[in-house]
Amino acid sequence: MSYVNVMESLSKPIVTFVNGAAVGAGCDFACMADLRVASDKAFFAETFAKLGLVPGDGGTYFLPRIIGWPRAMEMFLTGRRVSSAEALSWGMVNRVGDFDHALELARSCLDMAPIALQMTKKALKLSQRAELSQALDQLAAFQGITQRSLDHEEAVKALLEKRPAKFVGK
Repeated sequence: MSYVNVMESLSKPIVTFVNGAAVGAGCDFACMADLRVASDKAFFAETFAKLGLVPGDGGTYFLPRIIGWPRAMEMFLTGRRVSSAEALSWGMVNRVGDFDHALELARSCLDMAPIALQMTKKALKLSQRAELSQALDQLAAFQGITQRSLDHEEAVKALLEKRPAKFVGK
């Protein structure tokens, strides 16, 4: 199994921080993450064609899903560099900031109910490939599981008691 398949199959959220050049496979790798933060020094480019190569690290799968077909085509066919500010405006990164911004996103994920978070990630990925009816069936199944979880019971208790929930992943 390739690292691309491993990354795609991880149930936990993947947060990445780009602090320089994310070019070629580096750009592809960043696109595999669920959440991306880039410093103001970061830039992104798909330069395979400049090297006489075809992209081989999943970039042609991930990048168009993130920034759209026309922008991905431009990046792949021209090799143009995209600044972190432009990447933010395109939706390629969630934030422009420093490493602490990436940690903040990761910590925000840790505050969520683990089972619900993992199922939400799986449902989002499925929704990119599935018909609406298939996605809704999957969501109904996930709802049934999470509604019966100890984490859901804890979340309701915490809400009523006006305190943060303490999730256990069950």
